[in-house]
Amino acid sequence: MLEEVIKYVNECFEKSVNHSDYLHFERTVHWLKELKQDADEPMHIAAYAHDIERAFRKVSSAETFKDRETDDKEYMADYQEEGARIITKFLMEKNYDSKAIDRVYNMVRHHEEGGDPESDFIKDADSLSYFEVNAEKHIKKLAPILGKDKIRRKFYFMYNRISSLKAKEIAKPMYDKAIASLDST
Repeated sequence: MLEEVIKYVNECFEKSVNHSDYLHFERTVHWLKELKQDADEPMHIAAYAHDIERAFRKVSSAETFKDRETDDKEYMADYQEEGARIITKFLMEKNYDSKAIDRVYNMVRHHEEGGDPESDFIKDADSLSYFEVNAEKHIKKLAPILGKDKIRRKFYFMYNRISSLKAKEIAKPMYDKAIASLDST
């Protein structure tokens, strides 16, 4: 099923105002495997599809965050809920196992704040991938629009939400590099 999810997510983003190079999704799966070697297919699906809601937005991510903070709780709840709904609908249409669908729903629904072991793994893998893939892009593309302070707060949020000591150790040099790069622009 993972291959079908990858194809679906990629096709959704190809039609979106928020085009993606998919590297963030791929690296989220990679980091999940690094943090939890026995992660199963539902976890891989949640890792790849965690940001699916962004493919269905009518405005760009820059527009979305222009007047909103990264940690806006109401926005995050709606964004996670909609993403979970989108991917579970797809999985139901494919007759995927109902217990696995429930797990994917929960992980996508909580990938920003975590709260249970599986969601925490997705959250931490997402943060690692963010620093590895997206941080520099956000400095170059979003800082001129949103301002350095907002990007700095995003970096702070993405680093400080990490719950695993292993993930925190991996992320620290990436976080420091992102801050230094932001400061030098």
